[in-house]
Amino acid sequence: MAAMVSPSSASGGPEDPHGLIRQVLAMGEEFPGPAGDVLLSWLLQLKDRMDPATAAKTLIERHGLSDGALPPGPLGELVRLLRETAQYSPERLGDLAGRRRGGRRGRTRA
Repeated sequence: MAAMVSPSSASGGPEDPHGLIRQVLAMGEEFPGPAGDVLLSWLLQLKDRMDPATAAKTLIERHGLSDGALPPGPLGELVRLLRETAQYSPERLGDLAGRRRGGRRGRTRA
């Protein structure tokens, strides 16, 4: 699979502050993983700079990751995680927050 990257720069913009996603995509199938660790690091780098769903959508569009089969291995897992992240806007997360179950209040007292 060809590397799906834009021209390199020190920063990938507000949606990829340290260029982590860009670097992993440049590695292509050579990326050893784990994809979940990369996604978590990227999310922590975003902090309050940008909504993760918006950032993921921007990266998906920029790197041509929106369509097609997933690449094999850890790179494919990272692309899948980015696509999933793009689906959870703040509004959608807010809707899910109201559906919380369990906890102390949900238990009946004997």
